[in-house]
Amino acid sequence: MTDDLTITLTRHDEPDALVSGTLRCLARQQGVRAGIDFYDQQASPGLAGLCAELSTPALRFRAHPIGKTGLSRARNLALENCPTELLLYLDADARPRPGWAAALARALSGEGVAVAGSRILPDWEVRPLFPARSAIVREQYSLLDLGAEVFAIDRVIGAGFELDRSKLGAEARFDENLGRRDGALFGGEETDLCRRAIEAGFSVVYCGAAVVDHFVPAERITWRWLTRRFYYAGVNRAIAKGPPRPANRPSLANILPLVPLLPVYLFGYLRATFGT
Repeated sequence: MTDDLTITLTRHDEPDALVSGTLRCLARQQGVRAGIDFYDQQASPGLAGLCAELSTPALRFRAHPIGKTGLSRARNLALENCPTELLLYLDADARPRPGWAAALARALSGEGVAVAGSRILPDWEVRPLFPARSAIVREQYSLLDLGAEVFAIDRVIGAGFELDRSKLGAEARFDENLGRRDGALFGGEETDLCRRAIEAGFSVVYCGAAVVDHFVPAERITWRWLTRRFYYAGVNRAIAKGPPRPANRPSLANILPLVPLLPVYLFGYLRATFGT
């Protein structure tokens, strides 16, 4: 049986129980034949055994123990090893709902569509802080909810998305200077990929029918984590250059809750720009 697509997820430091939940959700995907590649930076025998247990003729799980690496490097490794043209990326703490993979594959079948992103809903471990009322702040938690339709968008959010290697060609890669690594909250690698795809003449779409629930642990629902995240968001913007590109429309409701975080963002931007 030939796979329609490949699904990949990378575990950094997420606990086994959380990752096993994601793997079990993948085992409930319907309407696709897929190879599911689990890149495990912790090399857990228990999760490798679970992959073997969950495999079926339609959904074949493969565990790959790897050393510590940055997220963009892990994603490029998945690209190098991928045997199919369609490659879906899923965060290890993002649980896909049934039909997620099939919905993304349908969205990517559109004329000229090279990248498709998910609707990413929050699974807060504790009550979120006030700034999370802003959709722009929620993007820093890798959340995106623009409704149930399919339409063009400037960029996807990394918790769950798909790309078509046959369309992107050499642009199907991630800048390893971006993305989380060495404990730093860098990002921007998906934004860079989408920018290059659009410049090459392809479309990027949001698919509201492809839903994942992204777990947000209590340790990230703190002012300390948010300020670090916005500092690195400013650094990312300086590296990428150009104006900020939020997936959600800037509005008074989106801007006001993030006002306390803007000085940190500006500091990161200026420090990366001028080396101060």
